Amino acid sequence: MTRNTIEEQAEVASSVESGIPKLVSITDPQAIRALAHDARLIVLDELFASQTTRTATELASLCALTPSAMSYHLRALEKYGYVIRAASEGDARERRWRAAGERLELNTQIDSTNAKTAYLNVQLNAFRTRLNAEVQRREAEAKAGITPDPDRPPMLTSGLVFLSEEKQREFNRRMLDLVYEYEAKATAEERSIDSRRMFYLISLLPEYQTSVEATI
Repeated sequence: MTRNTIEEQAEVASSVESGIPKLVSITDPQAIRALAHDARLIVLDELFASQTTRTATELASLCALTPSAMSYHLRALEKYGYVIRAASEGDARERRWRAAGERLELNTQIDSTNAKTAYLNVQLNAFRTRLNAEVQRREAEAKAGITPDPDRPPMLTSGLVFLSEEKQREFNRRMLDLVYEYEAKATAEERSIDSRRMFYLISLLPEYQTSVEATI
């Protein structure tokens, strides 16, 4: 799971067995700003979620880019510590890349509103594009008389729940535990470059009461 959330604090741990850190914490505003590109976000999602290696050619196929253009983006991500070069496999004719850790968090202790805003805009725009594509796909199916699967996931679900601080922490933990559970269930075949992907966007936003004095 690529934790593309902006956190105020992050605890960095390392995996003794693999030598790959469990958590990559990015604090440099310039590094965060470097993510303001659709292709780079796709690469990070792919590498951190699959926890396997990919070539520039394979990653380029996910982004409609040329391998040379993808190599440029990979070198930029490497520069800021997001990805690393992996050991050669097979005939080693093309370099392979992997995530620099198991999970990624953007730690914004350093104030950089522009970097955070640019990153969030790209994330939201990418998800909006996927939503629009799904709307068109479902409209085309309806016109063709195709009956949707009753268990088909919703395109977008939003709402409001009333939670105490204790229940809010439990809600967050259980939701993430479910994501981690299904990440762990994915087989090597299901993590291949040709496998089916399901994108999600999770955001829990508490309500903050604005005092009357603050609005005057």
